[in-house]
Amino acid sequence: MPLVSPPLLAEVAAAAPRVGGPLFGNIWLALFAVLGGIAVFLVLVALLGRWLAATHPDDPPRPARPPAPVPVVEVGVSAEITAVIAASVATVLGSRARITSVSLVPANTPSVESLMQQWSMEGRRQIYSSHKVR
Repeated sequence: MPLVSPPLLAEVAAAAPRVGGPLFGNIWLALFAVLGGIAVFLVLVALLGRWLAATHPDDPPRPARPPAPVPVVEVGVSAEITAVIAASVATVLGSRARITSVSLVPANTPSVESLMQQWSMEGRRQIYSSHKVR
């Protein structure tokens, strides 16, 4: 004798929901159930955020520190650098050489735009040189 009788299987199969059918028997009810669940979730997140904001206040503002002293920057060339330059000139050119002045020259660094333009010009040159002349 089988453990499960065929009439019992028919009753279970009839009571089981159809696979692939809409949730709650209607597609619109299923849509509203999902949207309602999302809305409830959003409200719970907002309430949790408000509760956390109320129970965890911002840190009190820290007192402002006094500004750091500005380092003194020497304008011109230091005495040590001038001595090194004088020694190297005397070594190379002799003791009769005379230094008239020593001054700083600002660095002539190219801007980012000019460097990018040079790269684009080089790229164009390589592309044009790879083409066959007709």
